[in-house]
Amino acid sequence: MAPATTGDLYDRLMGKVDGAIKGKKLQTITFVWMQGERDAKENHGEVYQASFAGLVAQLRTDMKRDDINFVIGRLSDFDNECKRYPHWMKVRDAQVDVAEADPRGAWVDTDELNGENDGLHYNREGYVELGKRFADAAIDLIVE
Repeated sequence: MAPATTGDLYDRLMGKVDGAIKGKKLQTITFVWMQGERDAKENHGEVYQASFAGLVAQLRTDMKRDDINFVIGRLSDFDNECKRYPHWMKVRDAQVDVAEADPRGAWVDTDELNGENDGLHYNREGYVELGKRFADAAIDLIVE
């Protein structure tokens, strides 16, 4: 069932986070994000960067931490010609721009990770590699 509003997804995320970290002192927080296909399909490329930056700002406010890192997976090369998803390249560019504009942000390339079946989704090996790239980028942000 789809959430009633997009805020519902955030509220559910924060409910899980709050429960998982209750009573713990966290040394570092890194938010990992792989999303954007629907935004590209529904022509939200122009607002993607501001929306994602707003999400990160909200996380930092709600968790009372200015030092939250994030790693974003840039959309793959599935539709670089924007034939099926009109804002594919706008979202890809916004993902890079938002990560590079924030000293606590990073992005990972997913171009060769998409599977052969439909080209949009990753195959098993692609998901494993994506996880490694996210981990490497997160570690780089933590160690810097």
